[in-house]
Parts: sequence; C-alpha cells; structure tokens
Amino acid sequence: MIAYTLKIRNKVTTRDIVVTYRATIHGEQKDLTTGSMKFNLETANINYLTNSKFVLGIVETVILRLNQDCQLERIEVDQSANRLQLQVPKLTEFRAYVQSHHLLSHVAQSCVSNGHQAINVTISTPFKLG
Repeated sequence: MIAYTLKIRNKVTTRDIVVTYRATIHGEQKDLTTGSMKFNLETANINYLTNSKFVLGIVETVILRLNQDCQLERIEVDQSANRLQLQVPKLTEFRAYVQSHHLLSHVAQSCVSNGHQAINVTISTPFKLG
C-alpha cells in the first residue's frame, strides 16, 4: 500500500483564481499526480468554487487517477489570504461522499471494535503567518 497526502492550494489574484493540487507519498516529495485549474475572477462561478463539493470533486479526481495500491491518508487545503476561501468539507461530509461514490477502497481505513471499517483520513488547513 502506498499512503499519500493530497495538498490543494488556492491562490487568488486581482484577475484570477488558481487552484492547484498535488498528491505525494508520505515522507517523500515524490509526485503521484498534480494538476492546476485557472479561472477568470470575473467569469468564474464563485458559488461553486467556494462550495465543499468543489474540493470533494478534486479529491475524487485524484483518487480515480491512482490505482488501488494508493490510499489517501491526508488532505491539506492551503487557503488564499484573500477574500475567496474554499470550503473545506467536514469529516462527516467527506465520509458520506466517499461511501456514496464507492471510493472506500481508495482511502485509509482501520477496523473498529464492532468489526466495521472506519475511515482514517485527516483534513487540515495549515496555518500561515503573513
């Protein structure tokens, strides 16, 4: 199994919104996949971009690009200091999305006391100064 982290970065300028993502193996800087989306600030659908479904769509895209030996363990959403913030999904929303889209075999899990599987993916937003 290859455990990986998905880093999503949101950068807003006076003209554009640039969202990049990068999946890397834990403890290494080896890229498994990367991507970038650029939107014109005037014509972008801001309601969609600031909805958690946008971030979940990126997660699904990355999961489907990688084989089942790769398991998502961590999601980091690096926000722009600007006014446009991506909505980071809550863990309950993430779990429901993974289950409803049949992606359970692609995410880190552990067995809990009642014999069921628990999803062990952490979602964080790194704190930056300045």
